[in-house]
Amino acid sequence: MYIFNKERKRLEPTETKCQYCETGHSTSMEDNYFIPMFKENDRTNVIVYRSVKYNKLPVGIPRCKSCKSIHIHAAGRAAQIAWGIAIAVVILSFAIWGIAGIFGIFAGFIIGFGGSGWLQAKLACDKGIYPPEQGAKRNEAVQDLVINGWSLRQPTA
Repeated sequence: MYIFNKERKRLEPTETKCQYCETGHSTSMEDNYFIPMFKENDRTNVIVYRSVKYNKLPVGIPRCKSCKSIHIHAAGRAAQIAWGIAIAVVILSFAIWGIAGIFGIFAGFIIGFGGSGWLQAKLACDKGIYPPEQGAKRNEAVQDLVINGWSLRQPTA
């Protein structure tokens, strides 16, 4: 069950059982994870012009303080590790190939951005809880909204 908070323009859960560890309980609304949901209202595709209008609605997923702490620490640690590896790849590519190592910068960006998200999910799973997005996708309200035409991805023109 959810209620709509008009002041913050979001759906807030009334249930407190944590969706991530399934044992703890949410004690504060700010501990919850809010996933943005999107619904396309209007799409215009003309030969030289494209636009899309959509609604955005944050949906709260119950999360205990322990799971919130794990998610925050996993995100920080994943970013440190991924960007550390990315910097090492860039330095090694310049050391090995000289000026041709500039292509290592592209690999560094891929490792930094892509590796960070993957590693964050792995670190959360290693602690025995679901990553933020995976736990949100399991939520009944999110599944109902998806069935009714809402999406987890922002529409693009």
